[in-house]
Amino acid sequence: MKFERLITIITNLAVVAGMVLVVFELQQNREAIQIAHQLSLAGLISQAHLAVASEQELADLIARAKRNDTQNFSPADIERVNQWALAFLEPRISSYHLRSNEFIVLEDWCDLMRDFTDLYRHPYFGAIVKSDLSYADAIMADIENRCTVNK
Repeated sequence: MKFERLITIITNLAVVAGMVLVVFELQQNREAIQIAHQLSLAGLISQAHLAVASEQELADLIARAKRNDTQNFSPADIERVNQWALAFLEPRISSYHLRSNEFIVLEDWCDLMRDFTDLYRHPYFGAIVKSDLSYADAIMADIENRCTVNK
């Protein structure tokens, strides 16, 4: 009887220890995912900035779009600027969805999403954001709610 009781206690302790190890492993996996996401995000943002820095024509088109000087844009110019804007937004949209799972620190997330809000509010780029993302208004409201409350 004592031996069976001892075996039961040891088994229960082993189960509890196993659960503690699983929780620890999940935490490590979460941190690894967060680091991988941040590195991927940094790479994408760097590529977008490098494309603008190394491509004079694209930089001129973006600068003109930011000044709302788009009346002489050709269809190809419009497409280039639209594709740049969507490429620029892609990592931010990914971060938006990861934030809902608490993978990114809120302050870092708010800093990153500031670019989304700037493009959303811009007359030219806002139209691109709203046409490409059916839920852009909801994202904007969520960003404002999370980031203004925590200032």
